[in-house]
Amino acid sequence: MSHTRQGHLRIYFGYAAGVGKTHQMIEDARSMKAKGGDVVVGFLEPNGHESFPKAPDDLEIIPCLRVASRAGAAEEMDVEAILRRRPKVCVVDGLAHSNAPGSPRAKRWADVQVLNEAGIDILTTMNVQDLASLSDQVWQITGLHVRETVPDWVLQQADEVVMVDVTPRALIHRLERGVIRGRDAAGGSPVEIYKEPTLVALRELAIRQTAQALEARRRSRLDLGEQRAERILVNVSANPATAMLLRRARRVADYLHAGCIAVCVHSQPRFSDLEARERQAIERHLQFAANLQIETAIVQGKDRARALVEYGRQRGVTQIFLCGDTQTRRWLPGLNFTDRVVQQARDLEVTVVAERDREGRAPSAYPEDEAGAIMHSGYARLSPEMTVEEAIAELRRQAADIEMIHYAYVLDEARHLEGVVSFRDLLSAERSRSVREIMHRHYVSVPEDMDKGDVAQLLAKNRLLAMPVLSPGGQMLGIVSGTDMIAMVQQAASETIQKIGGMEALEGPYLDVTFGQMVRKRAGWLAILFVGEMLTATAMGYFSDEVSRAVVLALFLPLIISSGGNSGSQATTLVIRAMAMGELRLRDWWRVVGREAPTGLALGVILGTIGISRIMLWQAVRGTYGPHYLIIAATIGCSLVGVVLFGTLAGSMLPFILRSFRLDPASASAPFVATLVDVTGLIIYFTVASIILRGTLL
Repeated sequence: MSHTRQGHLRIYFGYAAGVGKTHQMIEDARSMKAKGGDVVVGFLEPNGHESFPKAPDDLEIIPCLRVASRAGAAEEMDVEAILRRRPKVCVVDGLAHSNAPGSPRAKRWADVQVLNEAGIDILTTMNVQDLASLSDQVWQITGLHVRETVPDWVLQQADEVVMVDVTPRALIHRLERGVIRGRDAAGGSPVEIYKEPTLVALRELAIRQTAQALEARRRSRLDLGEQRAERILVNVSANPATAMLLRRARRVADYLHAGCIAVCVHSQPRFSDLEARERQAIERHLQFAANLQIETAIVQGKDRARALVEYGRQRGVTQIFLCGDTQTRRWLPGLNFTDRVVQQARDLEVTVVAERDREGRAPSAYPEDEAGAIMHSGYARLSPEMTVEEAIAELRRQAADIEMIHYAYVLDEARHLEGVVSFRDLLSAERSRSVREIMHRHYVSVPEDMDKGDVAQLLAKNRLLAMPVLSPGGQMLGIVSGTDMIAMVQQAASETIQKIGGMEALEGPYLDVTFGQMVRKRAGWLAILFVGEMLTATAMGYFSDEVSRAVVLALFLPLIISSGGNSGSQATTLVIRAMAMGELRLRDWWRVVGREAPTGLALGVILGTIGISRIMLWQAVRGTYGPHYLIIAATIGCSLVGVVLFGTLAGSMLPFILRSFRLDPASASAPFVATLVDVTGLIIYFTVASIILRGTLL
């Protein structure tokens, strides 16, 4: 059998969604087709805008593969169908896309690799923020964590990199015209990045990366037979900043055309003797290094600093990258790991990097809003080949080292999750049966980058005590449990309650917050609400003539204002709660209007009836309102209907308006809604009074 040639890979590279990558790719595909080429469309990300390029009629489209996932059926590129078709060229949009769970491969770039190896030429798209080694730089520029990335070597090994470019000002004009909608599915670029300074920085980054990729490819094609002069060693530890260190080392190595090796040095007799949490963190960092195409190694030595430097000299290392040792007390300088490496590596260049986030805090292993941030690494694990009796004995042995034992997780040698076993199943099964026979193969799991709110909802929906957290490759990373979620839910609920109360969230327990923080957190919103209430005074002044001629109207002002504010606050609270629980989405606003309008009308009628009854009773007992008490009662009743109806609609729609502007709906606090309805309530009240009482009291 003849060897199939490697397919040609062309990447259309941009700095943000909307620069025209997909458009240029489609135009080039059309040109190839017109010249007689065999071109198909493997996948084209939908944009939803009429100006977005559609696959031309003369290009064959390979139907998508429907993959069942937790969120329902998802459509992914059908690689097997493309391989059976075997075209010369295949168009694949969105190289950084993560495939739905259950797909043959976790990432679309891996699908493209399979097609390339089969001899199929690929046209594809990606943005600069999709490069794995640039996550830290992109975060510093945009404040956004990019979850879908492509290894740098994919770009560097591409046969062609086509930089698709427009000026930042032109891109902003495209956004203003509505050409760019929400998120680019391929690039994952939210609308927030479309600010000129941010786009300029991303554009410069993309230009540098394109030039660097071209230079790397040129050098790789020169068969000089020379050993690389530069070699970088990265110290790998459980420190969460290690991921940042690896990305930075990868960028420096690419710039210097140097070799790069990631080394973990431990002092235990065996690597497996390390504490479970530390070992898993190191394994995760080594796997990340391998994804960046960095060579990895594990070295044992009682003196970790000496072992690291000696290993570096053996490998011809010229630079050593270390994380800043921020946790070690420095009463006696020179005793911590970093100082000892610097002392022993005087003939080498040592770079010590201390990471801080955008607010100056120390880093965490995962962004704070992801499942990995609350993941617990201690969990019960079993082998599928164990018998039930062996499994029970193994769980007894593990129990002393594990805080939470809810389920046992069945792993293969590579830590891939094969199934889950409950303790009820173990205790009720025959002792001679194997774990593989009784384990549940259909289980609920979450990826490490899933939003914490979605994790909480998934736990509640499935009524589980714990769920496994899996890497993109299906490896077990840890578990999240109901216990892990309690603090997060309490914090989120506390912040929401404080926002609904009309203030910023406190940064600690009430009694621990300083006087200055207390004033600062409360003064801002209080001042805004005070300015809003000034509008109420202005409205009162505008209707001063009506009040002076019919003083009785002033008696009912508190009644009218409070009724509108209370109804609006009720509606706002209900909608915010439904949004927080995932029961409402932005597109559901019209359904809320359909429910709140008749509800507000009914509530207004109820309060109006009570108000009219009160006037009639006081008139019968004390004759308070004089001969015009009937039209006064009609004025109060109609005003209450109008004010309560408006307050209910305004309160229910305000969270949707804030959400559409990507603001926290909880900012639609009860005092804010009350202030808004106060002004409009006065206008409605006096407008109704001027109509009904004209010719009598007015």
